[in-house]
Amino acid sequence: MTIYGTRMPGAGNIANWTAEVEALTREAKQRLKIVDWHKTHGENITQTARHFGYGRKTIRRWIVRFRKEGVLGLNNRSRRPKRTRTPTTSPETVAAVVRVRKEYPAWGKYKIQACLKRTDIVIHPSTVGRILTRRRLINPKTSRKRKKSATHPKARYPHGFKVSAPGDMIQMDTKYIMLVGGRKLYQFTAIDVLTKVRVLAVYPSQSSRNGRKFLELCRASFPFPVRTIQTDNGSEFLKEFHVYCERRKIPHYFIYPRCPKQNSYVEISHGADEREFYQQGIISSACDTMHRRIKKWEHVWNTIRPHEALGYLTPMEYLHTWQHGRLPTKDVITLQT
Repeated sequence: MTIYGTRMPGAGNIANWTAEVEALTREAKQRLKIVDWHKTHGENITQTARHFGYGRKTIRRWIVRFRKEGVLGLNNRSRRPKRTRTPTTSPETVAAVVRVRKEYPAWGKYKIQACLKRTDIVIHPSTVGRILTRRRLINPKTSRKRKKSATHPKARYPHGFKVSAPGDMIQMDTKYIMLVGGRKLYQFTAIDVLTKVRVLAVYPSQSSRNGRKFLELCRASFPFPVRTIQTDNGSEFLKEFHVYCERRKIPHYFIYPRCPKQNSYVEISHGADEREFYQQGIISSACDTMHRRIKKWEHVWNTIRPHEALGYLTPMEYLHTWQHGRLPTKDVITLQT
């Protein structure tokens, strides 16, 4: 018996064919089936076009490309125009734009356009933007962030939003708990705007997962349903937290960046925490211990501490009065943007 080697005759052609087929797109594989059907049915273009529902010119074009280039010729070709538009801005104007941008890197296209107008250079802001893009003078990370903000704006509560019942607006925020050695724990706070009832928790990080867990805790702890939530733009209130709100159909409003006064109720409560809780030395480096202590402070806040804004009632007393009688204070709060 004669042994010619371990390689089967024709294996190279089979391997090459397999590699070409794997490089085909889904559309090209469908076109290959059409070309094969055309070949096995008498090579009748009209019959093939009628069978697959394509035009005869289209079928003929695929067959010609298959015969000239093989199976790879059935892939989609570039649709880029043969003649593309070229910039018509003069080199002097381009140089002026680049010079101003490099001198003032934080200036945008509108400021640059206004600056060039003083030197009798008339140019549209969009042209300035295209020049900056071609010269790579725009930070792509900043550009993507601004584009995302413009195309997917965050929801803000409407002007004149009225809070007339417990749970109509829950403001949330986090507070740093500074420990020895620079370590931090994070106090998550939720406060009802009308009754001032609060839910507190301590977590070791500001992750959106902990934010979602805190929201689940709030829904289980508040003695009324959570109808609307307002937070700042922190990462703990994005991703899993925001997805949870969408799935539970809870409106999630954001305050404007660097405007903590729009979250005034929870910010004021954090000031009370600092004066009446943390400055009394009630801090532990253990997260579980700190969580138990903050829950005791939550109980004091809701059931023992009188609140001037509630006519010196506790939040739970105010809630009970709201449910069964007349309130000593106004029963509707109108939020302004």
